[in-house]
Amino acid sequence: MRLRASALLLPLVFLAGSGLAHAAAPTIPEAFQGHWEEERRFCASPSDATLTLTATALKGWEATGAVTGVEDVGPRAIVITASFDGEGQTWTSSDRYELSGDGSTLTTTNEKFTFQRFRCPKG
Repeated sequence: MRLRASALLLPLVFLAGSGLAHAAAPTIPEAFQGHWEEERRFCASPSDATLTLTATALKGWEATGAVTGVEDVGPRAIVITASFDGEGQTWTSSDRYELSGDGSTLTTTNEKFTFQRFRCPKG
């Protein structure tokens, strides 16, 4: 029995239409993206508290995390879940990130600490 090409494509069309084909990857909102430091003077020469947020990753001094989830939890707050690797180890972490009203500071909170960073200029 010969199958026509259109018969082979039908399951793919169904999956695409059902939303099962590819779910959108979680992304960090643009307002949170950028380079952040514990003190503005470290923007030119990063400290060990450096943090860069891109749409899909968190990059620190010695570790990088691939975003696996982003949840809105307030008007200027999100929880980012990421799978990290660094210094020969891997782990998963969920932290809350909250922007100040003017977007110039980012406060990170989890069960161990609360830490504030300043936005560095682009470039």
